[in-house]
Amino acid sequence: MKRQLAALLLTIFALSLTACGETAAESETRTVYAMDTVMNLTVYGENAAAALESAEKELHTLDEAVLSRTAEGSELYALNTSNGETVEYGADDILPALIETALTISDATDGAFDPTLAPVLDAWGFTKDEHRVPSADELKELLSHTGCGKVALEKTAVTLLDGAQLDLGGIAKGYAADLLRAQLEKEGVTSATLDLGGDVFVMGRKTDGGDWRIAVKDPADTESYLGVVSAADKFIVTSGVYERYFEENGVRYHHILDPKTGCPAESGLVSVTVLCENGAWADALSTACFVLGPDGALALRDDLADQGADFELILVTDDGRVLYTDGLTDAFTPNDESGYTYEALA
Repeated sequence: MKRQLAALLLTIFALSLTACGETAAESETRTVYAMDTVMNLTVYGENAAAALESAEKELHTLDEAVLSRTAEGSELYALNTSNGETVEYGADDILPALIETALTISDATDGAFDPTLAPVLDAWGFTKDEHRVPSADELKELLSHTGCGKVALEKTAVTLLDGAQLDLGGIAKGYAADLLRAQLEKEGVTSATLDLGGDVFVMGRKTDGGDWRIAVKDPADTESYLGVVSAADKFIVTSGVYERYFEENGVRYHHILDPKTGCPAESGLVSVTVLCENGAWADALSTACFVLGPDGALALRDDLADQGADFELILVTDDGRVLYTDGLTDAFTPNDESGYTYEALA
């Protein structure tokens, strides 16, 4: 409950900046609880109310019927309990398309994003908030059943091999935002903000023609912010140590796991914010870049840029530095009162 309240307060804080320049008469806003988080959806224009109704239904369907790993009626639950049997899906079904995207991103990040860590997350207790520190032997055994090589995808048929299970939490909200974007476009919406619990999509521009302004959370003080990003038609996704964690014997353990060790990633970073034009990629890349650390994240950005997949980064290091890439030089305004040292990367 405390995490839900914090998320709501942060959402209100972010939207107070985001909505600058708009009037209440021009918009409709709806708060939705789905995917274990508070979401705030704001749509502008004549079709706002109808568009929001459709968007809320889509979110609940995705959450309860498709992507939940714990709801027995969901497609992902059924796949994870298929005991190695091949599961066939329809050509228009969402789950195999999302799995294909997750596997593509895992390959592009050399496994830094890994959707097969479900049993390892369970061992740490992050799935049901029943936290514990697993032993090294337990983690070694669990990791022997992970890796995207254990996911066989043939068009719309999926087979999980050698006891593998999927957890799509690191990409699901971004993918959902992609689907909502397509749905809003079909309904003629050209201006909207979707805050899916930290995964933010700003659609088009504000009705006055200006860019949206999005506050980036301060990982050390979640009631404050690192700075403000100006953006249009972008997904802004942050992953950080403050999101889900527990403490045991004076040690803090966060939920962003290193696929190589099965332990919370120790990469020199405390948060990563990704800005790009695709929600699923933004979501997964925020995790991958966190695992890779500053140098690895910047190298990945260069590699993907060469392949036509551009994105920008705001990295917060554990020694109090905020590093942001050159594409944000004119778009990111640091919060001079935050206490961080800011560095624009050439």
